[in-house]
This record gives sequence, structure tokens and C-alpha cells, in this order.
Amino acid sequence: MKYFWIIVFVFIWSACTQQPPQTSASQRVVSLSPHITEIIYALGQQDKLVAVSDFCSYPPEAQAKEHIGGLLNPNLEKILSLQANLFIGTPAHNDLAEKLAKQGLKSVLLPNDRLEDIFSSIDSVGTLLHCSQKARALNQAIHDSLTVYRIAAKRFKRTNPRALFVIGREPGTLRKLTIASGQTFLSQVWEALGGSNAFGTLSMKYVQINREALLENNPDLIIEFRYKEAWNAQKQEQLVHEWQSLGRLQAVQEKNIFVVTKDYTLIPGPRIYKLAADYVHIMKNLSERP
Repeated sequence: MKYFWIIVFVFIWSACTQQPPQTSASQRVVSLSPHITEIIYALGQQDKLVAVSDFCSYPPEAQAKEHIGGLLNPNLEKILSLQANLFIGTPAHNDLAEKLAKQGLKSVLLPNDRLEDIFSSIDSVGTLLHCSQKARALNQAIHDSLTVYRIAAKRFKRTNPRALFVIGREPGTLRKLTIASGQTFLSQVWEALGGSNAFGTLSMKYVQINREALLENNPDLIIEFRYKEAWNAQKQEQLVHEWQSLGRLQAVQEKNIFVVTKDYTLIPGPRIYKLAADYVHIMKNLSERP
């Protein structure tokens, strides 16, 4: 696996160093979302970035930028004081975009749910910030890294493992279980590696499901997303215990319950290849079990 990480690093490094940094004194950009901030930095355009949302923590240098609040509490007064001329966010920022439009300010809202949205967002930001060539190179690097992990996943004996992707539930219980469908990048990266989603045919991207639906679909494994949560053996044991109330599930019987916690897991940006690496590790563990 170290060999694959070296290849991926070379791909991403090459994409970000093929051209000298381009600057534009006329562009003053505000990123409204963490993945947009990551894209701007990956394209070497951070000098144009004057402010970010409160949730933009990567790369670490982004934390030194001005902060303008979050999705639910944007500081409009501060935003207007920045004299920015371009705001980049997602469809969830539509209300803010409408307020900015009344002030004559331009917003571009880019979709961010599907794997293809990651690549199209990189292309769009590249166009907006006049660095299309770097955007194409970055997209190619990400595609190449996913190919590397796809090849790695083929080595494992268990084919087409059907996963349940849990992004939220009531703490300590299995109530209000919210999952990701096949319409999300969380699922599509797994599918690109040869797996499938036990609830892949749902039309909604994220949905709460009941026990009956779980038992009917009976996934081979469960992947829970615990964003930035410190994890240890005791927590893993507790997690397995919480799922015992659904002991009829194959995933629970075989204790095929995995957790991903890193800060990139729920961010549809340039670090998506790291999520692929986590998935390959899960597939490897799955294949090594009896």
C-alpha cells in the first residue's frame, strides 16, 4: 500500500506544479465551502482568496484567511466589507447568493453530491480563476489515483461487497439511521473500486431508513462516517455492541462494521483519493476474514 501512496503523491504533486502560480489583482474570491477552498489551494490560486467559511480547515493555511461564518450564520456585514467580486459555493448557499445579488455581487454555486461533481467543480473553478490547464491536470491526477486504487482492490478475493453507508444516527442507538444512496460520491467511490451499495437504487441522496429495510437489503458490511472523531478499540467494541440489536444482519453476524473518521471523508474535493485508499483498506480487511 505504501507503493500506491507514493504513486498518488506523484500524481497530485505533478498536477499542482506543472504551471507557475497565476495571480490576478482584479479577482477577490470568497469560498463558502470547505471543498471549494481545497480546490482553490490545489490549483495554486490561494492569493486570490480573501475569505473562507468557518468550516474551512484544510489546508491549515486556510485558517489564517478571514472567516465569514457558516452556512446557517453567514456574516453579511463582514462579507460586504471584504470588497470581494466572486463568491463560490454550493446550491445550499442559494439564499446567501440571492442576498449578494441584490448588492450586485456575483455568486457561482456548484453541485457537490456526486463523484462527477468533484471533477466538474474543479473544471469550473479553473475556468473562473483562469487556470483551466491546471484544473485539467489536477482532474487527471485524481482519475489516475483512483485507477491505482481500483487495481489494488482487484487483488482481494471478495468481489462486489454490498455496503451500507451510515452518515448519522441517534448517539448510542440505531434510531434515525441516515444513509447515503448511490447518488452520492461516498457510494460512487466505493463502486468505482468494485463494490456496490446495498441501497444504491434509492432516488434520494441521503435518507433515513428503518430496521425492516435494513433486514430486507442485508448488507455484507457497514461503513460508518464519524467525521473528525477520535477512534479507538473501546469505541469500536461499543459500536459493534450497538449493532447487536440487528444481529440478523450478515454484516453484524460477521462483525463487518468499519469506521472512517478523517477530515477529508465527507468533503467532495481533491483529497477524494484518500477516501478511496480507506475503502481499499476496508476491502483488504474484509477479504482477510474467514
